[in-house]
Amino acid sequence: MPPPVAEPVIRKEVYITPQDLTGFIVSLGGVKFWAVAIFPMYVGWVLAQPDGARRLFIDDLAIVLGLAVVGPLLGTFTLLLNTYYDMETTDRVNPRKQYVRVIEDLIDRETVRYTAWGFAAIGLLLSAFISANLVRDRSGPLGGYGFLLLMVLTTVLSVVYSHPAVRLKGVAGADLVVNVLGFGVICPLAGWSLLQPVDAFPLWWLLSAALFVGASYAPTTASDVESDRAFGIRTLAVALGTNRTMLLGFAQLVAAVAILLLGGAAHWFPFSGDAANAVAAIWPFLVAQIALYAIFLRRPTQGKIWALILLLTVLQGLAVLLFLYLFTGNRAYP
Repeated sequence: MPPPVAEPVIRKEVYITPQDLTGFIVSLGGVKFWAVAIFPMYVGWVLAQPDGARRLFIDDLAIVLGLAVVGPLLGTFTLLLNTYYDMETTDRVNPRKQYVRVIEDLIDRETVRYTAWGFAAIGLLLSAFISANLVRDRSGPLGGYGFLLLMVLTTVLSVVYSHPAVRLKGVAGADLVVNVLGFGVICPLAGWSLLQPVDAFPLWWLLSAALFVGASYAPTTASDVESDRAFGIRTLAVALGTNRTMLLGFAQLVAAVAILLLGGAAHWFPFSGDAANAVAAIWPFLVAQIALYAIFLRRPTQGKIWALILLLTVLQGLAVLLFLYLFTGNRAYP
């Protein structure tokens, strides 16, 4: 009897261009996504610094590790978890998510999930270490563990945003609230909590920051409206339509700028001390955002929406950095 003939094994040969590989690494790590969380946390840290010791330069291990938690660790967790649940549906037709095809060629879907939760576990472990060993002021009601609590809340928000059992990203309005809470409230509070109790943060500033985030997030749902509608994900833009969603974002921006100008005119903290007259220096960058948004409201397209988001990010970054420079008494270093 002749020996059995082994069946041929067909192996899939994958061709990946350098551009595909680069896009995969950047998207998998969420480098672009990290900055959205890192910057407001950094702002909160600078605002919490005591008078006389304020500086822009990062020279504190607590904030260095804290930024690693909120960006490379929990930021990557959020991105990968969202990718895990969407990579077989809406991400396939979303122009912003072209890297999903590369992920499918390189690693299986379960690996994405395991990796996501691995990043979450490391992020929470490091958060506990920071709260237990590096937080300076432990006088607040949370006894120095405010940072850990905020990072736990961030993890919960990431789960309820993407998990099919809740999937707040598909609940019109809830998708906006989750992002406003995560980036506009939790991130600034996290930076502040490394130096001062959470309950001491100026609430009026927090409201303005949250509205700025809402103004930037609303257009992103408008840009993804076609792919989300195709798979029945009822985001804010799917429910309201592109034009109304853009108008909502515009209204939030106007409110955010108005609150900031009001606080500056009244010299509410942090518009006090060295930054008492900061509004006189930064108001053109605030008003320019409103003018720019108004121009882009006319017949918005996906390309115009992303151009608007990019330009708003630049203007907001310039305004905040200029303000922080004045707030620290023109000191980049201690």
